[in-house]
Amino acid sequence: MSIAAVICEYNPFHTGHKYQFEKIREELGVDYIICLMSGDFVQRGEPAIYSKEIRTRHALENGADAVFLLPLSYACGSADLFSLGAVYILNKLNCVDYLCFGSECGDITLLKECAQRLMTEGSVESPAIQRLLKEGNTYPKARCILFPEYEYILNQPNNVLALEYIMAINRLHSNIVPYTLKREGQSYDDAAFDENAEFLSATALRKAILTGGGTSAKKFLPYDFLSIMERPIGPNAVSGVLFYSLITQQDNYSSILELSPDLADRIKNLLPTFKNFTTFTEEVKSKNYTYSRVSRSLLHIMLRLQGSSVFHKERLFKLTGIRLLGFREASSALLTKISDSSGLTIISKVPAVYDDLDAATKEMLDEELFASTLYDKNKGIETPEYSKQLIIVKDK
Repeated sequence: MSIAAVICEYNPFHTGHKYQFEKIREELGVDYIICLMSGDFVQRGEPAIYSKEIRTRHALENGADAVFLLPLSYACGSADLFSLGAVYILNKLNCVDYLCFGSECGDITLLKECAQRLMTEGSVESPAIQRLLKEGNTYPKARCILFPEYEYILNQPNNVLALEYIMAINRLHSNIVPYTLKREGQSYDDAAFDENAEFLSATALRKAILTGGGTSAKKFLPYDFLSIMERPIGPNAVSGVLFYSLITQQDNYSSILELSPDLADRIKNLLPTFKNFTTFTEEVKSKNYTYSRVSRSLLHIMLRLQGSSVFHKERLFKLTGIRLLGFREASSALLTKISDSSGLTIISKVPAVYDDLDAATKEMLDEELFASTLYDKNKGIETPEYSKQLIIVKDK
């Protein structure tokens, strides 16, 4: 049995993702594809446009065999924390052969070469990087300055995430084989709606859906868009909760995940200008802090994610369970394989096992419960988080 894994958000799931599944099966000949997916909030520091249940179903109906949940602090963390958390979990399943991901360059040899250089010379603690940071450069910009020969790679978002996956595999001494597919169509963060494009970016699709242009986006969504019984939301849907959190949590800023003292002071000083999530993020953004960095920090405050990156990395290694969101009925043999080989308990019903779990796993589930409850209340979803049914898709 050969198994490929995809680390994903599916925000929303679109035809490019379905194409990726098809290419993985065509090029690698794997028997099964596992998805490790972010929950109701994503790495850009925003609520997902649709709930994790909707996105799980879309993935399973279009080629995935099983979908697992990436715990909140890793799903909403920096690229380093996101990739380490995801790769660690996949490695602990003890049955994943390939980690598949898209990249702009599409050259795994070049990506591995660049990743090795970054590991040996380009860490945030390296003297050269520290010097460039003190000159006012962001960390991404500092890496481009230090490695001009890799600037094209380091300037492209999917390449950057691919590098983080490879470095995480190396740091964990994992036997998982990294495999890249060249990204087709629009770039990751291209918000322009091009109806003639082969594939549209998730950014462009979110913009179209949220601004009432969802009907024109139908050709890029491999499911009946109009049948989704859930309203889509963007970051500004949680503006009220965010502002309340920013005001009431000021004394706790120093304990918030990935929130530096300088950025915390900047947020406090600019609070009187707050109008909504996106405009405030733009207001706080600066030469030293990218939009995504600010957005993540604001989200961490709202979701009360506390502790340093080091704490969350150490807690990761204590994790003993991983939540299953859904699977294809025809892929039950995959779940048997995972259950037999995995170093993690597969959790399909949280209440049934919660009392027997270790403290670290309980903490992560509690964080997820708080975030999902906040998300669901905003959307008008009435089913309590731990009463939701596992998504099981039958073959047509």
